[in-house]
Amino acid sequence: MKFPSITALIAHGGCGPARAALAAGLMLSSSCMSLIGSKHTYTASSSKVVVNNAAIRMQVRPEGTDGGSYAFSAMVVGAAVATFDGPFRWRLEATGRAGSHESLVVHRVHTRTGTTRRDEWYPARHLGKRVEFRDVRKEPGVTRAVYEIPGLLVVKPREDGPLEITVDLTIRADSRSERRQVRFRMDPSKQRQDEFIFLPAEIVKSITTPPGEFEDAGWE
Repeated sequence: MKFPSITALIAHGGCGPARAALAAGLMLSSSCMSLIGSKHTYTASSSKVVVNNAAIRMQVRPEGTDGGSYAFSAMVVGAAVATFDGPFRWRLEATGRAGSHESLVVHRVHTRTGTTRRDEWYPARHLGKRVEFRDVRKEPGVTRAVYEIPGLLVVKPREDGPLEITVDLTIRADSRSERRQVRFRMDPSKQRQDEFIFLPAEIVKSITTPPGEFEDAGWE
């Protein structure tokens, strides 16, 4: 499995290249953006794992396009049609209890593909940061920690087949740390993805909405 250099890791920290191109094109022609498309992605074939009473799942979000397949329509309401594909942004989401769960740390990540048999460790030097659990709005008593792995996971669901990700992590809760190695199995899938964005409103929303919630769209 190929991983980008540290320069590419930093450069890909925000909106993916495909979404950035779509948004830039539509901003030149319209104040509203309608994105109509499908995506080749991965969905979990294994259930959530539990570490130190926190439920943990792996999530991915496609950031590439299938052969550059997107088109623009310049109108009062702009439209883009795209088929999203790998590479992917990827992250771990841990759900816990308020007043109990404190932090999540990822130490090591290993990836294996089913069809192409690629088998690699992610560079550990880019991991190890501590992510705090934060209250979930509209869900009293629930907290969440989101650990986004730097850079892009360079896989193609139709080519690489099923994906297995093993993560060495630590969850701290009630002043006690538990470190475990957990495994996530994900299968290729094709889904529809439609988004509608009114750009001025989204700019205002991004100021008042916590980044963790604003960034949730499109994750599997």
